[in-house]
Amino acid sequence: MCGIAGYFGPKNKVPSNLSILNCLKQMKRRGPDSQNYKIKRYDKKTLILLHSRLSIIDPKKISNQPMEDEDSIISFNGEIYNYLELKKKLDIKKLATNSDTEVLLKYLKIKKNIPKDDLDGMWSYAYFDKKKKNLFLSRDRFGEKPLYYKVEKDLIYFGSDINYIISLSKEKKIYNEEKVYSFLANGFKSLFLDDKTFLKGINTLKPAHVLKVDINNNLKLMQYWKNTKKITEKKISYREAVKTTKKIITEEFKKRFRADFPIACLLSGGIDSTAISAHSIKGNNKLKYYSVNSENPNYNEKPRIDTLCKKYSLKIDYIKMNQLNNYDFLEKIVAETNYPLSSISYLVYAHLNKKIKNDKYRVLLSGLGGDEIFGGYYTHHMNFLISKIKNKRFNYYYKSWETHVKPLIRSNILSNLEEYKNLSSSKHPSFHEKKEIEKYLSNKKLNIDYQKIQFSKNFFRNGLATDMFRDTLPPQLLSSDQISMFFSIENRSPFLSHKLYEFVNSIPDDYLIRNGFGKSMLRDSLKHMIPDEILKFREKIGFYADLDLFFDRKSKIFRDMLFQNSLVNSFINMRQVEKLLKQKKLFNAEAKFIFCILNLAILISKK
Repeated sequence: MCGIAGYFGPKNKVPSNLSILNCLKQMKRRGPDSQNYKIKRYDKKTLILLHSRLSIIDPKKISNQPMEDEDSIISFNGEIYNYLELKKKLDIKKLATNSDTEVLLKYLKIKKNIPKDDLDGMWSYAYFDKKKKNLFLSRDRFGEKPLYYKVEKDLIYFGSDINYIISLSKEKKIYNEEKVYSFLANGFKSLFLDDKTFLKGINTLKPAHVLKVDINNNLKLMQYWKNTKKITEKKISYREAVKTTKKIITEEFKKRFRADFPIACLLSGGIDSTAISAHSIKGNNKLKYYSVNSENPNYNEKPRIDTLCKKYSLKIDYIKMNQLNNYDFLEKIVAETNYPLSSISYLVYAHLNKKIKNDKYRVLLSGLGGDEIFGGYYTHHMNFLISKIKNKRFNYYYKSWETHVKPLIRSNILSNLEEYKNLSSSKHPSFHEKKEIEKYLSNKKLNIDYQKIQFSKNFFRNGLATDMFRDTLPPQLLSSDQISMFFSIENRSPFLSHKLYEFVNSIPDDYLIRNGFGKSMLRDSLKHMIPDEILKFREKIGFYADLDLFFDRKSKIFRDMLFQNSLVNSFINMRQVEKLLKQKKLFNAEAKFIFCILNLAILISKK
């Protein structure tokens, strides 16, 4: 895991040595083990590649980057999980290192600069073809690794963090008011409605894309993997689907356990993280586990976690949450990345990462993506029911949901099918909370609307894909990367395998939600591997993320931070927000809104 940055443009606009050094200094959290850069001159253009390395595979000095051979040069952030298999398959010989970077360098030459279906990993990279003098920027299929860019008439800047681009370009920050307002109105689900960032002129490269830049600064954006392609359902029995799921997960997880350093893992007591632990045990991978000990009984998963740890003799550390260091965490993380945290729960994640860092771990596994692939959210149950309304077995599906799922739901909208269905006809139902916070916004409304997108004509599948590729998972991946790299830790999400995603997306809907269980196929693939207590647990809990657990709303420091910026304040009704702060208890949507204001106030205040 690393940080990358660079410039490709005219010689007379090359960033100064001081700018390059300042950028490398900023990149050190992403890669504390080495910082290097290379300058290459081609015709009237200059290429600068910067790299900051966190060593995970082949930590020897010879594997430092930017890495170069006679034909190409690369600056790479991420992991190619199947690099050993690719090395054998493509008959790549005479390598100077044992790194995945060198395999990727040779792979892109063989594949004519474009990732193919056989490339498995998470990445953002800048790859330069010396012969054709073309620069290629790319991100992995799910967008685990960030990459931003800024294009001017005859040049391009790029980097893993927005601040790297600012350091190299020395451009003044101009904030995107529409993005600011949209984040206030819609929260984290607004972050990836488009490829724009909070700073004008700086865009995020879309996942599963390659941006080609030639010597004349002609740009071509190419999608190398289509998540929206039409899927034909496989004619496969449920039993066979479960068997295949287990096989794929076993193979894909094994590759994601590869590292030259000990690995830590988050354990929540849910299906996803438990699946990771079960497969690590099966593969004789010794992981260290971490979790949160919540005193709130509604969010306390410790009994199930302890059951698992006792059965398999797992080593686990718990952390307790308090109000210490949260201002400091939030300020520094937002300032370093020029992006707000997507939700309050990521302050929990920050405390976990701090503990993991102090324990000398540099690789962390989490269960991100399991819900979006297999259908684990309560919204997925509702979308499933809507998709089955005209099905002759609808009454059976509804009764199963009403008996097993509805009693677990705290949200009124998610426990009322008719209301949910009516709302979803006009806009995505996940935006229902917007109504609850509209009175706290000023009358200065910008022309911002949530645009539905059709990944699939199937309502259920479309909901899964929307969460997977826009609304839910992308903000989670962004915040996971922000925080893990703040502590120089590589975060891996073993479920994010395109092979697994494509298979699950091809089987009948009924295999995912079955007998009142979400993620039914995943659960059944884990039989005899994890305790029944966990397998049969239906409730979706998540991290305990009460705003008042982290901040004192009545304190002067909180108020000063909240109201420190005039741009943010111009979008909110100050009188109403003042009343909100005085409330004894905040509803979920209100707490999220206050957290959005706090994030933006910090973001825009930083010079």
